[in-house]
Amino acid sequence: MKTLLVAALALAACKQAAEPAPSGEVLAKARALSAEMCACADRACGAKLKTAWNELTSMLHGATFTEVEVEALATEDDRFQKCMQRLER
Repeated sequence: MKTLLVAALALAACKQAAEPAPSGEVLAKARALSAEMCACADRACGAKLKTAWNELTSMLHGATFTEVEVEALATEDDRFQKCMQRLER
């Protein structure tokens, strides 16, 4: 997943249709969504959050991230995915 996130960030740098979201805002939303996903008890809850997570990735377009922020986003992506997989079992 980390590779996918890094690739998305690199691609996002090439496409800037609108003013990018501040990187801190994106990271805060990623942390909140992954925490919510881990708190979900059923698939319906997870499905709504997966949609929100996919919308969050649109905020990556044009945003500038430090190496530390990229690592933090990758960590949250990993946590989100693991919690989502737990619901699918």
